[in-house]
Amino acid sequence: MLKVHEKSISQGQLFFLIIQAQIGVGILSLPFAVHTTAKGDGWISTLLAGFVIQLWMFIILKLAQSYPEQNLFQLLRHLLGKFFGSIFIIFYILYFTAIAGLIAALQTGLINKWILSLTPFWIIYILIIIVAVYLATDNILMIARFFSLSTGVIVFFILLVATVYRDANLSYILPVGHGGWKNIFFAIKDVLLALTGFEIILVIYPLIQNPKGTLKTLTFANITTVSIYTFLVFTSLIIFSPEEMTLVPEPVLYMLKAISFEVIERLDLIFLSIWVIPMTNSFIIYLYQASKGLKELFHKESHAPFVPIICVPIFISGFFLQDKFLMEDIGKIFQYIIFSFAFFLPILLLMISWIKKKFGKGENQHVSS
Repeated sequence: MLKVHEKSISQGQLFFLIIQAQIGVGILSLPFAVHTTAKGDGWISTLLAGFVIQLWMFIILKLAQSYPEQNLFQLLRHLLGKFFGSIFIIFYILYFTAIAGLIAALQTGLINKWILSLTPFWIIYILIIIVAVYLATDNILMIARFFSLSTGVIVFFILLVATVYRDANLSYILPVGHGGWKNIFFAIKDVLLALTGFEIILVIYPLIQNPKGTLKTLTFANITTVSIYTFLVFTSLIIFSPEEMTLVPEPVLYMLKAISFEVIERLDLIFLSIWVIPMTNSFIIYLYQASKGLKELFHKESHAPFVPIICVPIFISGFFLQDKFLMEDIGKIFQYIIFSFAFFLPILLLMISWIKKKFGKGENQHVSS
């Protein structure tokens, strides 16, 4: 059975955990990505993506509720059998590790480009890894508490961005729908990729103290996250002209760069120094999930010893992820990988669960976490 001290995540902590899992590096470049496809209607794509995420959260929650005492990795063995279940556990471990490495590389690249341009890439990279290892080795309760405290950074970020509305020009997004509904729907893909992270529900569901209100918590978390993303996309689109948007890959940072106060000149540098926390939080949560997978694969008591092991290939890969064009090519490949693991596989597992239960083979098996 689950240990008492582990099964102690409150609904409030779950709320902040989901928000921090979904908000990270991608939020800074999302306005550029959606504008590339949907032009001034990118904010509509962001709202529509929120409905899609809500549907998938419901699907994943239904799967988790079918086997409330089993996390994702235990569930894979239960539904797919010991052999195929172990294979898919390995696939998920590789997936979480690869996403963690990609997040760390993107985060390091931003810091290297905007703040510490003279500092070698690998020094920043290893410092981020060390901090993430320290937090990821702890239990999910401590991680959730840290995420709750660091959410204030996001609030500070929103208040900063709101100051640019003095230069807003609504004509940049008018008329609404001029980009075409086909492009609006195509741009949803970019938003869905930025909003991934919600799949952690399958990993931590057995650790929620009172799971009855989970759907409400996930809904509020999704509304909050989508509202933040929509706000940033909408703000970027009314600050930069359509021509300017094609030239600024990180429009949020360029907006902040234009803001200056009497005692603060480069607000973008101050912000990015603080935004390191939410970016690292995304890295931490994927490290945690990958290490939990190794714990289940080898039937160990704790995930902590596996966190440094996972970071070895992540650190090595950092030496190959400094090339901008290589990162773009990897990003294109990862689009399909993310959709497979975050969207397709949970539906497949839910279908297998329904089939097993229909034929009397889906009885719950309580597996220790």
